[in-house]
Amino acid sequence: MDADTSPARRPHRTSPIGQAMAFGVVVVGLWFLANTLTAIMLVFLAIVVAIALSAPVRWLERRGVSRRWAPPLILVAFFASLGLIGWLVIPELAGQIVVLVNGLPDLIHRADAQIAGLLVQHPELSGLFSANGGGGIASLGGSASSLFRGVGTFSLSLVGILALTIIFLSTVIYVVLDPVPVLRAYIGSLPVHYRRRGVAAYRRASLSVVGWTKASLIVGTICFVAVFVFLSLMSIPAALVWAALAFFSEFIPRIGGYVMAFPPVLVALTVSPMTALWTALFYLALNELLGDLVAPRIRGETMQIHPVLLIFFTLAFTLAFGILGAVVATPAAAFFSAFYSEFYIRRRRPPARPTMRGRI
Repeated sequence: MDADTSPARRPHRTSPIGQAMAFGVVVVGLWFLANTLTAIMLVFLAIVVAIALSAPVRWLERRGVSRRWAPPLILVAFFASLGLIGWLVIPELAGQIVVLVNGLPDLIHRADAQIAGLLVQHPELSGLFSANGGGGIASLGGSASSLFRGVGTFSLSLVGILALTIIFLSTVIYVVLDPVPVLRAYIGSLPVHYRRRGVAAYRRASLSVVGWTKASLIVGTICFVAVFVFLSLMSIPAALVWAALAFFSEFIPRIGGYVMAFPPVLVALTVSPMTALWTALFYLALNELLGDLVAPRIRGETMQIHPVLLIFFTLAFTLAFGILGAVVATPAAAFFSAFYSEFYIRRRRPPARPTMRGRI
């Protein structure tokens, strides 16, 4: 008698209605993900900041401060630093914007005069400036009023940014004070046979994030000193403000330095065009020197990540998500490298061959 005389089971087929419902669920999930991507990145950035703050927390604990008091002390120091920087930078930055806006008509007039003199000496260049209707740079003044349109929309955006900032800082406080629920939720979300690798990947990513913070602080300090000294020698107003912005620009590799160079170059235009030219050349040389020689070496040693991967993530996240993407690009590269190494490279690594050591 055959061991199995039961009829063969027919393969289970999903009905068209079930397929349509599954497709609808996928579409709704993707739509929800696209509309909440900013919130997801903010939560991720808050976790990254909490990981960075965990290093000084552990430093205090190793020196005898209890776990109960170490996180609050670090949070107080963190927010006090942010408040001090804001108190020093924001009023000066607002004042320089007002000075720049007030001096913009005179700046445009002087630039028009220089262009007119250039055209007298080189008439063949007149076609370059007549393409816009011959209005010269002064024609830009007609579009200056467009900067003040949509003030109500900007106000609403400012309220939204303030709300997101409060949520972001609240998340940082919660994770720093009590990280255990977040870690338990992360570990519990993994399958049992992947939890060991998941914990190892998280530890490796945490070390990379702490290394990124240390490297950014070191490179940012170098950039701060160089910018402050140069702008002070060039008699550019608010040198301390632009130096502070240059310090924070190092948290966005390669791109941040050029973004933060734009405001001081504009302010230098109010001094003289040659001052603006020398300022632009200084920022170009500084960013290339730090970006090509100093920063990759420091970040490579502290993060154990190849600089090409950091540059790729920075460019990709900036193009996809804007400034917020540029901020989270480096920590995202750290997490990607850690999880890729733990879940893919080590999984495909062949087992070690047995040796004859210890055998008779």
